[in-house]
Amino acid sequence: MTVNFFDRLRKYYQDVATVLRGEASAAAIFPNGGDIGGSREDIYLQFLRQHAPTKCNVFKGGFVFDDDGVESKQLDIIVTTDIAPRFDFHNSSGSGKAFSPVEGTLGVFSIKSTLDRKELFDALEGIASIPPMRALEGRINPLMKLRGYDDWPLKVIYASKGISLEKAWAHLHEFYAVNPSVPIARRPNFIHVAGGYLISRIVPGMAYREPSGVQQSHAGGGGTPAVGAFSATSLEPDVQAICWILNSLQDNAMASAHIQFGYGNLINRAMGFID
Repeated sequence: MTVNFFDRLRKYYQDVATVLRGEASAAAIFPNGGDIGGSREDIYLQFLRQHAPTKCNVFKGGFVFDDDGVESKQLDIIVTTDIAPRFDFHNSSGSGKAFSPVEGTLGVFSIKSTLDRKELFDALEGIASIPPMRALEGRINPLMKLRGYDDWPLKVIYASKGISLEKAWAHLHEFYAVNPSVPIARRPNFIHVAGGYLISRIVPGMAYREPSGVQQSHAGGGGTPAVGAFSATSLEPDVQAICWILNSLQDNAMASAHIQFGYGNLINRAMGFID
């Protein structure tokens, strides 16, 4: 019997997910809580470096900033395009903290050992602090329609274990009920608890489907969620998360090749030529 390639691909992603879960569990042997968290960041960092497009640079932690010098809060993993400036003088080993202009940042990741209400709120606050993207006018071929650039970078929360989907769903909506001014584009694209569930923010053209082809409803019930709303699934969440995240990074990396990035303003600001 011939094995279909896509069956092998599905099995490959399942194996990757098993490694992520297994190594995250093994990381618990470290007695220090900080060591546990750091080890899990390293595991996820390695996963991204092995699977993200070669156009991506993957850095362990730091912050992103905009042309006005506004900085985000601390972020665990940053993925940038290959033409973004690098600031690695104090990060020669690759294990130190980095920083990057938000223009040219393709993805950010918040890694949690255990996702509970406190850690979820911390991750959501970090994502909300990411400065907005500048408009693309004059920096891209007007014939090219790049949808969703204001939603860059990809924003992911990952945990090797966590509270139930029902509790995470309730806390997620509690946060935005208290903080309704957080722009949709500064809310997570994916919240992934390994072996548990995947919560996604719906963007145009996105829909979950079960193997039968039936579109899944959101966790609150009532049919198809609207663009900007969240949807949740516990159906092979690890494989779905890996596929969606890698596909999103691929889309951003490919689109970034058509954008004229310019960082001269950084020099002008650093030299004091512009206030």
